[in-house]
Amino acid sequence: MSGNSKEWEIINIVILGRGGQGAVTAAEIVAEAAYLSGNFVDVHAYPSFGAERRGAPIQSYAKLSKKEKLWDRSQIENPHIIIALDLTVLNPAILSSMKQDGILLIDSEKEPSIFRKQYNLQKNIKIYAADISKMALEKNLILDGAPIVNIGILGLLSKAISQIDLKNIEDIVNKRMDEAIAKKNISLMGDVFQSAKTS
Repeated sequence: MSGNSKEWEIINIVILGRGGQGAVTAAEIVAEAAYLSGNFVDVHAYPSFGAERRGAPIQSYAKLSKKEKLWDRSQIENPHIIIALDLTVLNPAILSSMKQDGILLIDSEKEPSIFRKQYNLQKNIKIYAADISKMALEKNLILDGAPIVNIGILGLLSKAISQIDLKNIEDIVNKRMDEAIAKKNISLMGDVFQSAKTS
């Protein structure tokens, strides 16, 4: 278990991406998988406020509660976990809003320690990275010429938070997607889980 995630009674997750990358879908799958795990009594998933245009920076949110019903559907200001589908939307302001024992998940071939130095992240923030784009291209998971990483990156989430089991995410992906696409995404998630680097 990473950080103090075992003690977090509510886990607030922000997924950063660009319009068309599937950030909203990823948040919905996280929430469904978390609920399916039996470890959470209530979950929410919703997009950020404002228009979602293809290519424009967007955020989506997942809130997971272990003990009590969730009533708050406001924007998450201080996330426990930030998932970055696209490095171009990462910035110091967003990262500085993360909890002091937070978790950052990124699609990158670089060592996680490079991001710690680049963004001056404290040592109690855990960083997980994998070259998800490369693996997605190898599996021909492509949309409009770009690799599809929104499901694959959930392999990093399962690695970081054991209460969100890979099997539960796979079950939701199978339920929501065409069989051939689901199979590729599940294979990608497994590869990401196995190849995750952490700092």
